[in-house]
Amino acid sequence: MTLSDFIAHTPPEHDAGREPHYYPIHISEMLEYGLPLFECLLRYTSFDGATKQRLLNTYKAAIMLHDMGKLDDDNQAVFSGKSKGRLPVDHIDAGIAIANEMLNELLAWVIRGHHAPGLPSKTDEKNFRRKIKQNTDTSYDKDFYLLRGKRHHRDGDSQSKEHFEAHLKTIELTERRLSEYKHRQLACCGEFPILECKLPQEGITARILLSCLVEADHTSSANYHENIQMKRFELPALRWQERLDCLNEYVNGLDKTPYAQKTVRNQIRHDFYQECIGQSLSDEKVYMCSAPVGLGKTTSVTAFLLRKAIQQDASRLFIIAPFTNIISQTVLTLKKSILLNGEDAERVIAECHHKVEFSSKEMRQYSTNWQAPIVVTTAVQFFETLASAQPTTLRKLHGLVGAVIFIDESHACLPPKLLKTTWNLLKLFSEQWGCQIVFSSGSMVEYWNDDFFVGDIKKQIPDILSSGISNRVGEIEKARVSFERIEQAITKTDLIQKITNSIHQLPKEKPSVLVIVNTVQSAAYFAHSLAVTCQQQEKTPIRQRKVLHLSTGLAPMDRDNILAEILRRQETSEWDNTPWFLVATSCVEAGVDIDFAVGYRERCSVSSFLQTAGRINRHGKRLSGVLYDFGFIHDEEILRHPSFEDSSAIFNQLWDDLQSQNNSFTELTTTALRKEFSRSKQNQEFAETLFQNEFKNNFQQVYREFKVINANTATVVVNASVVEALERGYADWRLVQKHSVQLWFNKIGKLELKKIRGCENDEVYSWIDSYEYDDFLGIYSGLIKPMQIFKNCGGVIN
Repeated sequence: MTLSDFIAHTPPEHDAGREPHYYPIHISEMLEYGLPLFECLLRYTSFDGATKQRLLNTYKAAIMLHDMGKLDDDNQAVFSGKSKGRLPVDHIDAGIAIANEMLNELLAWVIRGHHAPGLPSKTDEKNFRRKIKQNTDTSYDKDFYLLRGKRHHRDGDSQSKEHFEAHLKTIELTERRLSEYKHRQLACCGEFPILECKLPQEGITARILLSCLVEADHTSSANYHENIQMKRFELPALRWQERLDCLNEYVNGLDKTPYAQKTVRNQIRHDFYQECIGQSLSDEKVYMCSAPVGLGKTTSVTAFLLRKAIQQDASRLFIIAPFTNIISQTVLTLKKSILLNGEDAERVIAECHHKVEFSSKEMRQYSTNWQAPIVVTTAVQFFETLASAQPTTLRKLHGLVGAVIFIDESHACLPPKLLKTTWNLLKLFSEQWGCQIVFSSGSMVEYWNDDFFVGDIKKQIPDILSSGISNRVGEIEKARVSFERIEQAITKTDLIQKITNSIHQLPKEKPSVLVIVNTVQSAAYFAHSLAVTCQQQEKTPIRQRKVLHLSTGLAPMDRDNILAEILRRQETSEWDNTPWFLVATSCVEAGVDIDFAVGYRERCSVSSFLQTAGRINRHGKRLSGVLYDFGFIHDEEILRHPSFEDSSAIFNQLWDDLQSQNNSFTELTTTALRKEFSRSKQNQEFAETLFQNEFKNNFQQVYREFKVINANTATVVVNASVVEALERGYADWRLVQKHSVQLWFNKIGKLELKKIRGCENDEVYSWIDSYEYDDFLGIYSGLIKPMQIFKNCGGVIN
């Protein structure tokens, strides 16, 4: 075998006769793509020149050494087809051995992390190093074992001698053959950088290097797999000044918006936008925007961020939202306001819903990777990526470097126990990696300036909403909506009766009612029962429905259609003087430009109630609106949400302050969250332990514990054609997102859903193989209707 014949990847099954992907070519492609990528990122950082060069050289060494074990004769026999099965020799251990020789700890961590389970934990490695010395007959010094051995089962759960000897055998095999690997590596790819480098205490540095390594690695292998010529890395066309000009033109040219109406609120909205495009820009990197509802935060904050993007020559614009329906609405606004003539919307604006990250080479194409100029994604995906240790997830992290970031409805993005670690990560991204960040909410929680939440890393940040506008809008907010409550807990049936009996009390213009409940199942059952009461037929077209339903039980495609219908009814329509109802979950309580005459909110939290208030008489067109607080009598259909017990109790404590509206809403929401967090010593201890694990580079512990939503869920596809496309091995990731929902694994098990053929390792399931789905109740159509038949037939289904 000549040096040029060493193989990195075998031909794909669909083109088995092609030449293999040779090792020297793979490394060369990665260097040609990866080095310009990393150099581009470094220009956004605040590091000194020596640190930048050290990181760049470490990254170059990682590219050149990460696969060095593939040069082993036994591995090459598998690649060439002379042997069958998996690679017999671990191909990562050799690169780590070289990194340890040069005392480059960061390099070793990145090489170890480029395959699952990803970046390891320093505490685990120290324990492993000690245990392998104790449990094997070896004379090696303990420092020799840093990250060495097999990739999996390194936490020492198994205490058997055989367990540790298996790791030792991997190490000893590498040691016997290491000199040959080096010779082949140098002959194939040339000299690699040799330098010392400690593992930085800030874990994001290792994550970003790993992100860039995985991006170059996967791009090279994917292009080979698809027989595409490898290209050099280039940032997409950003055109920030043109986008700001386009936004100004869009705002100034609106003819059916409040700007055209000479009301007090609309003048304030106009003035706020002018402040965002006219105020002088400081060198601050983190801001807040405490503007209440109806001030056009999306366009105004976007204008401010575009100006920061121009100032900093930013790499991307990120918009983060807690709910997918906010994403859909935001993307619609962006397409109309900052998408330039001739641009392909899907190439410029990446709309990322729930996570669909596939592990196989064939399925990676469907994973969103944050490479578009404008990325709109969920809080779950965004924040869990910051704290991840997994290479597939971290692949997109480098897209954040140098970006301007708009965290919309920030109060709803994270549970309190994650705030300290998150704030630390965001501070580092802004201070070291060139990010500009704006937190925005109509019920702001200033956790970054509160000792109780973040301790000694707290920081005051400026508000882009001036005190003058804040005072002006405060006066008109009190008249917009009043707060009432139903004192006694109420059944589903009684609440429906109360709502329908009070229809005559609704205003004649736009007489609409919003009902928000705490669980997806409750929303579906309540919407079904209300529709039956209103004599709404099963197949009624969306435009004719008196009852609309919106929750994550519907796929994003259908949620978009429902939201579009709601917005249509809020313009001039046949519903101008006819009552109609929306039953929803919290997915509509924040950031969605919808307007109802009356609202009912199942008791939850102060911030949720205030956000719902933002959907009632939103633009102040009516004399006043009313929002009712109520509690359900729960049963098998209307479920209690166990996570809201503390927040509901605190809501009761603060009810008088809420109803009087004499206190700052920011003060009330921050107080409520502090009270809620103080009730749980367990959560406070969790928060501190998580922060310390991040500080100690315990990547695996942080990854396991940092969950924005403690939901063990999987993707369930609800569209037959998308299921079929996945089974054939081809489906656009956008279609997968638009036609799927997320379900808990325990529910998937109870319903006995089937995995889609070809997606078994990625936990992607089919709904339509077993149950009905429709655009009114979503997946609950397949659950409620059989239950009704069961009841109506006396418990017998033929």
